[in-house]
Amino acid sequence: MKKTLISISIIVLLLGVVIPVSSDISLEKNSFQIKINQDDDFDLIIITNAYLISELEPLFQHKNKYGIHTMIKTTEEIYQEYQGRDDAEKIKYFIKDAKEKWNISYVMLIGDQRFIPFRKSNVMPFDDIPYDFLSELYYADIYDSNGNFSSWDSDRDEIYCEWYNGSKAEDNQQDLTPDVAVGRIICFTIPDVQSIVNKIIDYESDKSDPSWFNNLVVAGGETYVEYEGFEGEIMTQNAIDVMKDFNPIKLWVSNGELDRLGINIIRSINQGCGFLYLAGHGNTHSWVTLSQEGETASIFTIFHLPFLFNKGEYPVCIISGCHVCKFSKSSCIGWNIIKKQYGGSIATIGPTSSGYLGFQWGGGGLDWLELQFFKEYAKGSHIIGDIWKDSITKYLDSYPIDWDLLAYLNCAIDAKMVQEWVLLGDPSLKIGGYPSTS
Repeated sequence: MKKTLISISIIVLLLGVVIPVSSDISLEKNSFQIKINQDDDFDLIIITNAYLISELEPLFQHKNKYGIHTMIKTTEEIYQEYQGRDDAEKIKYFIKDAKEKWNISYVMLIGDQRFIPFRKSNVMPFDDIPYDFLSELYYADIYDSNGNFSSWDSDRDEIYCEWYNGSKAEDNQQDLTPDVAVGRIICFTIPDVQSIVNKIIDYESDKSDPSWFNNLVVAGGETYVEYEGFEGEIMTQNAIDVMKDFNPIKLWVSNGELDRLGINIIRSINQGCGFLYLAGHGNTHSWVTLSQEGETASIFTIFHLPFLFNKGEYPVCIISGCHVCKFSKSSCIGWNIIKKQYGGSIATIGPTSSGYLGFQWGGGGLDWLELQFFKEYAKGSHIIGDIWKDSITKYLDSYPIDWDLLAYLNCAIDAKMVQEWVLLGDPSLKIGGYPSTS
């Protein structure tokens, strides 16, 4: 989306105990006994560094308690057992093996780039768009269009999904359809791991009270002054129309419920909601929507997060705006709203790079993906990873990618949209939690 944001310079100091990354850490010293039958099927594979194993025991026990048959695999084990051109490809080969051996549905990556390497796509529809953007779809798209392992690098030059402005795709065999649901928890410190594990367990261990869960908080206004209509309000109203059983809390420019400082957004989140949908512009640190004159109407940033105190009433957050889930940055708002202790969201979905809306060029766009997310939930799909996976699959069914077209045409933009739309959080998360077993 266009750079109509107020520039914000941010210095983030990360406090806490930094997780060491050392290849010679003893797995036995830091692990707990996982007694599993390797011949069984598994639902969820957790991939992380050996040092974090002991911190994940409560999550492992919790998932199995609720019927999500779970395995934990360390990167140290994967790098020893699998071959590949780099560590990311070794992990992907393991995911392929796990899908074929154990019929897994969900892959949870725990750690930042020091633990789980990133893969960057090189789709460049226009010259002014960053092309080497983060894509977790790489780990989910196991098979190419011929049913073989999808390397995303058919010309083997170690540049992935090359498709540059004015050219046909140099890598053209990937189909981008996710074969598993992938979510990442980007932990920088041991307290972060403990906090997120506790947050997931607390959220899922009891069915959410409808008094707060059935609130759908939406915020938006003008996104593009050169187009007719308030795009943020149109997009969020479309979600409201789908989520018929939810109580809409409309924070719009047109109804006067948005304030420039974002105080009403904080207040509405703190009252509890099952879903939070912000439709506007964004950057790594902030989200913003505009007035009809193109001025800032309201803003929500990482500096707002300390004022969120919605403990136990965490929403699934959908953020529409450029770079809001660019998780290579420690201050990415999409991750930090999850990381917030005693408040924030339980999961966030959004783009890692520049986002586009379908009406701008006649394709799909972030607005199509986001609305499909709500449609999948309304149809009864309540595991967040299933919704993410099915939304992307249906997008590609509606807007199939033709890699022989020139990159500045619709298909390259559609490819970029699905590649950059990431799930930050637990892909096996049961939205709304499970009925209490006590």
